[in-house]
Amino acid sequence: MVAAGALVGIGVLTLVCTLVPARCRLDAAVARIYETAQERRDLSAVQVAGRRLVSAAPWLPVPSADLALLEQTPEKWLGSKVLCGAGGLCLIPVVLVVLVASGHRLTVTVPAIASLALGGAFFFAPDLVARVNAAEKRLHFRHALTSYLDLVALERGAGAAPTEALEDAAQIGGDWAFARIRGALAVARQAGRPPWEGLAALARQIGIPELGDLADIAEMAGYEGASILATLAAHGESMRANALAATRAKAGSRSTTMVVPIAMLGSGFLLLLIFPVIYRTLGT
Repeated sequence: MVAAGALVGIGVLTLVCTLVPARCRLDAAVARIYETAQERRDLSAVQVAGRRLVSAAPWLPVPSADLALLEQTPEKWLGSKVLCGAGGLCLIPVVLVVLVASGHRLTVTVPAIASLALGGAFFFAPDLVARVNAAEKRLHFRHALTSYLDLVALERGAGAAPTEALEDAAQIGGDWAFARIRGALAVARQAGRPPWEGLAALARQIGIPELGDLADIAEMAGYEGASILATLAAHGESMRANALAATRAKAGSRSTTMVVPIAMLGSGFLLLLIFPVIYRTLGT
């Protein structure tokens, strides 16, 4: 009972330490000055916990590229880690308290270790979720980028300049990937920079090197006036081949994982067939 209460106290202390105001940093104070009232009202408890954790431990590793691709702030992601870890840490102690209150006599050593393990697993669960979701979105972005390459090549073949080809091709697609490309081009245009610099910045931000290759090709055409139709076609064909190979590998891995449930299903069916015979034999 005492150990269960101690574990509950540890979980509550973790939440309190996360939410208690820490020493304010200069960059965080300046950022808060320029926040609007609406942005402050929109902050959830998860984001507040994440901000406190960023202020208290700025050295924590953050998958910036994955979060940028998922359009998720580091504060919200870190806050979800804290809350998930605290929830996992408190789950088993709460169950133990209920069982002890019901009259059951339980040992506390194994539940304490299990509670710590569950808290650690829940703490790292957002890492796995972000990694898996970002991998799926990167695959989708690469498929959309292949179509964007074809559209840019068509615009260049029709006589458009490199800048016009990049911007006009981005206006055609209605997918979220095209929207991200349009946003990067708009930011570069508003800053007075060439569009390929906006594409290169987006490629670094979300971790898509193929988009960076397109930016290099467009830069070569913009500064040197080189013909890039053959280069764009070759790059698009290479991306299609890589996407096809990745799709085949994914399908092969799924086929391999299906062997185990199919084998278990077959074994269960055979056991169901021979069970009456075995039962009669043992019964006699």
